[in-house]
Amino acid sequence: MSKSFRKLLIVGGDSWSDPDDPGYREFNVKKIWPEMVADFLDYDIINISKGGAGNSYIHGQIIDAIEANSNRSIVVMVNWSQAIRLSLFELQLAQLTFNVHMPKLTGKFARKKIEIQNHIRELIHWHVYHPEKFHLSEEELWLKTANISLRDIYLLDQYCKTRNIPILHHRALHPLIGIEWILKPRVDFELRDRVLEVCKQNQYYQKILKFKNIVGHPNFFEKGSSCFDLYHKYFLSPDELHPNESGHQLIAHSFINKYIELYEEISLAEPSYVYD
Repeated sequence: MSKSFRKLLIVGGDSWSDPDDPGYREFNVKKIWPEMVADFLDYDIINISKGGAGNSYIHGQIIDAIEANSNRSIVVMVNWSQAIRLSLFELQLAQLTFNVHMPKLTGKFARKKIEIQNHIRELIHWHVYHPEKFHLSEEELWLKTANISLRDIYLLDQYCKTRNIPILHHRALHPLIGIEWILKPRVDFELRDRVLEVCKQNQYYQKILKFKNIVGHPNFFEKGSSCFDLYHKYFLSPDELHPNESGHQLIAHSFINKYIELYEEISLAEPSYVYD
């Protein structure tokens, strides 16, 4: 089939969807889930995923890819990231994660990223802990952080649907977990539960709850429903917390099954490439 007549799969995500992530090269992972899906469906693929990417980066890059290929028949699959991640001017090496579990970074460039992140946290502290100046509570900050990310998810869904572009949503990482780390970079499960409860007030949270095009658990915000939680036994190593090839096969299987359920209207037996 001529390439111009093949469908185009556009994939967005973070390191769980980025074939160039260093962990995959180190452990000789030859193929990850986006390529597996494209191969199975016999589609061309554009993968805009980047390790460390946040949801605004993913949202913007997918729209750019759609607009650049508007003459193609397109399918979009997204494995969303965390609300706490920022990408300065969408620069690929300028991701700020605010993640207390990130591996220790080395080198001058890495140190500068950490310094910038700490300065941003200090600036945010000024907004929250100096109410005589800015009048912003912790709860309001949590909602602002969640709103940006959830708005990106919701609006990409609406953008695709108004153009009759099939789109599926999964989450590599729970999009709202870790918001508490912006102010307090420590593990506190009680505080996390407070944040998650507050974020339910967000209008886009409530809209996303109604999505029918979710891969995996139908509640996009269900605890334990992210790829990180579901496929932990397939991690490359105790220190390299990304899936091996078997884990990627299972992720691919989940996307393919949901795609066919919603958009192909036929059932699919388990693909031959998936094994126990």
